[in-house]
Amino acid sequence: MAVDNINKFSLPDPIPERQLQNQYLFEILHPRHLVLDFQAVMSCKEYLRRWSNSVWPEDTFKIEDNLFDLEWHYHEYQQKIAFTYTILNPEKTKCLGCIYIRPTASIQSLTTEETGILEPYPFFCSYWVIDEVRNTEMEELLFSDLNKWLENIWNFHGIIFTTNKHIPEQEIIFRNFGLELFLILQDENRYQQCWRPIKG
Repeated sequence: MAVDNINKFSLPDPIPERQLQNQYLFEILHPRHLVLDFQAVMSCKEYLRRWSNSVWPEDTFKIEDNLFDLEWHYHEYQQKIAFTYTILNPEKTKCLGCIYIRPTASIQSLTTEETGILEPYPFFCSYWVIDEVRNTEMEELLFSDLNKWLENIWNFHGIIFTTNKHIPEQEIIFRNFGLELFLILQDENRYQQCWRPIKG
């Protein structure tokens, strides 16, 4: 998508609430997902500390803390600020991870130069999956479906993905799916590495 078209992007109306695939379901994260989400978070907390580039989730992280997070994410969705999706198995009995679609302007501590480079991309996407899905064919299938969903349903032909140096597993997936690392932010946060489709 040309830069001019990216800048004209508008959010879909209505915002997609769910997308059912063969092996999983993307669904707007809601407080009703509290228990499943908490189980998923705590099952892969060591990985999530690398993914978040922080101490979250701490060993003392409680389900009440998680409820606060889910209510915050759902409020963002209601206000059309940002959009967080839980990844569930088709039976909705297990959380497999989360998808985050956020405005690039929400990334903190951007330099003036970084802001200019990211200006053509109004939103970015990041995601995590639980240990039993990570580095498997299922994650590759999930990432492929995620790309198609963002392009065909959200019309995000210019979206970028973010990661950081502590999760090289995602770098491998991004490269395998034809993404290029085009920007490394000065601030070492969870969004430090910015990836986009290689221009054809």
